[in-house]
Amino acid sequence: MMTEEKLYKRLMDHKDKYGVTQEVMQHYKWALEVLRKFPIDRNNLQEEEN
Repeated sequence: MMTEEKLYKRLMDHKDKYGVTQEVMQHYKWALEVLRKFPIDRNNLQEEEN
């Protein structure tokens, strides 16, 4: 499951390789909105990662 922290890390990795365009930032902001609309059950997330 994607978290805000993982999404931010992916954005920074992309920025280091290719730079960040306005289109990439729009996609990032959209993804943040989606993540915030659907709260994550942290206990469930930890079980999935193990």
